[in-house]
Amino acid sequence: MKKILTICLGLLLMVPAFGKNDKQAPKWRYEIEAAVGQAANGAALVRVWSYSSKANLPEGLAAKNAIHGILFKGYPASTTGTRLAGREPMIADAAAEAAHQAYFDAFFANGGPYTRYVSTIGNGIPEPPIKVGKEYKIGLTLLVMVDQLRKRLEEDKIIAPLGSAGKLPTIMVVPSNAWCNNHDCMQAFDNQGATEYVADYDKALRTSSELKTAINTLNARMAKRGFPLKDLEAALKSLKSESAEEMMMTSQDGEAIAESPIDILRRTAKADIWIEIDWYTTEAKGGTQTTLTFSMNALDAYTDMSVAGVPPTTGRPAYTSTFQLPIQMEEIIFGQFDNFCNSLQAFFDNCASYGRAIKLRILTWDGFEDGLMAEFNGEELHEIIEDWLEANTVNGKFGSPDISPSGTRMTVEQVRIPLQNAKGRDIDARTWARDLQKMLRNKYGIESHLSAKGLGQVQLIIGGQ
Repeated sequence: MKKILTICLGLLLMVPAFGKNDKQAPKWRYEIEAAVGQAANGAALVRVWSYSSKANLPEGLAAKNAIHGILFKGYPASTTGTRLAGREPMIADAAAEAAHQAYFDAFFANGGPYTRYVSTIGNGIPEPPIKVGKEYKIGLTLLVMVDQLRKRLEEDKIIAPLGSAGKLPTIMVVPSNAWCNNHDCMQAFDNQGATEYVADYDKALRTSSELKTAINTLNARMAKRGFPLKDLEAALKSLKSESAEEMMMTSQDGEAIAESPIDILRRTAKADIWIEIDWYTTEAKGGTQTTLTFSMNALDAYTDMSVAGVPPTTGRPAYTSTFQLPIQMEEIIFGQFDNFCNSLQAFFDNCASYGRAIKLRILTWDGFEDGLMAEFNGEELHEIIEDWLEANTVNGKFGSPDISPSGTRMTVEQVRIPLQNAKGRDIDARTWARDLQKMLRNKYGIESHLSAKGLGQVQLIIGGQ
């Protein structure tokens, strides 16, 4: 008798995701789409069309399909009528389900853990069944608690939480140049005699309460995923405390490295990634309805390279009287947010492994004889510098030096510097190049002047004071 009980208990523990009540439905045969309605923050409202050999839904089938769709399938944005936002699958790796088959069999077992993360809407009555050949297609609208579901899978080590392989990048959210231009928030600065125009973030914050709302909304969502943040308004206050003469740094030889107000803000804020946001609203039906079109683009603060983005997406219409920017923003970005965050993390993990790209420019003062071709202990100066670069970059990686025929200038692109120094402190181009400046002074008696443009460009003028 004891042996029989042991066998029965073992069989119970091996209940598959689709038990005897699901025999009328083929495994994971369904269609999923966004559903009309207001979902709670961190949740997705979906309609699932499940296939069955009978004109009724087996208990729990639609709920299983809804969560399976959120995890592995995703769904596109609707292109007609309500313009509902789509979402990418939470688990992009197609092999993950098979790799964790035992886990998901238990997770989707009848009455299993999946039930905690899904609920029906209203009275939970399915759509009238649609006959498709010998099968029936039956629709049901459900609410999936996506954020809670992700947290569960992270805790169970099925998906890796952001930052698990290293630190997360620091983020700062700013309005895009296009938004600033459309709202008359641009400023001029003198770039070595030429007038250039850049975004005026200070004016933008002073004149647009919506901008603060949009930044705070995205900041809150980024913080929820664990990203450290730099606040634009606080960074601008710090910037104002800097000396006015630091707007332009010039060495004795007349060569200048011009920094725009944006460059200086980047150097002050020291955020790794800038997320530029843009949006506009459109009224319809005589002004009774409003739609939001929103986009965001994440830029490496060192190189201005785009590393992630949400393309311009138009959300569903909302009654103008009840339109709220945070709610409409959430609806648009929610389904694309996992991939957006994963792209940010992947970029930063790449920087940790292969170094962060910066640009190094070296000039020699007119009075510095022979320029970069000057010899020290049998080696030309540019060779000494290149040897130092090889020893002080990640994996010795940097672009081919471009040396002028006169030997007075050298530019090196794609210099891969570490994220942190030997003491574990974060470094940028300027702090990294200080070690080069010290080496030239201490070992060869060469004086130089060091200046930077933003976080990712540094200039060393040899012979300057």
